[in-house]
Amino acid sequence: MLELLPAAINGILLAKAVVSISIVVGLSLIAERVGPRVAGLLTGLPLGAGMVIIFTGGEQGVDFAAGSAAHMVPSFVTTAVFIYLYAAVAARQNRGGIIGVLAPSLAANVGFGIVAWGMSQTQIGLAMAIPMVAVVLLITHKIMAYLPNTPIAVRVRFGWGVLAFRAGMASSAIVTITALAGHLGEHWTALLTAYPLTLYPFILVIHITYRGEEIAAVLKHVPLGLGSVVSFCVTASLVLPVLGLALGAAASFAAAFTYLLAFSWISRRWRARGD
Repeated sequence: MLELLPAAINGILLAKAVVSISIVVGLSLIAERVGPRVAGLLTGLPLGAGMVIIFTGGEQGVDFAAGSAAHMVPSFVTTAVFIYLYAAVAARQNRGGIIGVLAPSLAANVGFGIVAWGMSQTQIGLAMAIPMVAVVLLITHKIMAYLPNTPIAVRVRFGWGVLAFRAGMASSAIVTITALAGHLGEHWTALLTAYPLTLYPFILVIHITYRGEEIAAVLKHVPLGLGSVVSFCVTASLVLPVLGLALGAAASFAAAFTYLLAFSWISRRWRARGD
């Protein structure tokens, strides 16, 4: 039995890496082909958070995963801060390449760290966290409305080096957090999961390849899309202990997709009335 353990561990690590790679590469291709609004909304899907919940649920148990999901809800305030600071600085300097990502990355990561530390000093229950996060995401969306809607007009062929970079950042972050979850506890696992695990490498690839205006155009649509991952976490915190990991995760993903479909339908109707 013991000789099978390394193979099982390697299989779990491989699964984490493959899923992470697929998500980051797919989002980058979507941004190039269907436009910044759709790409921005899709980044709100419970990609990194979903993987962390599923893998920690399998390794630490559904009660731990449910507790982490509950703590994740208020933690998305830190994600909103990261998104706003990165987009605002990127649009202001409007530069691409390695140099272009330095100032936005510094601002976004410092802002995230400060807010995450503040959040670590508090315990916010779901009853307060849900309206708090909803208000924060709405405010963030409003204050990002001035950002450009610059589409990605010229597509660049990405090589294996870029694909490896996309994959490496996301998969290493997810593998690290899920591996340390048992030592970190539910609260810090949630705070670290709120870090844009799959979004940040996607941001860097698009920004390095293009300019600040293109990545700002994607990020301005992310805050309201984050309602999808919030829906996932709220549902997971409630149903995982009742339904178990497989059915609970399926129900949580269903809640996330329902939010995204409802939001897309409402926003289309709203834009049609404006026209």
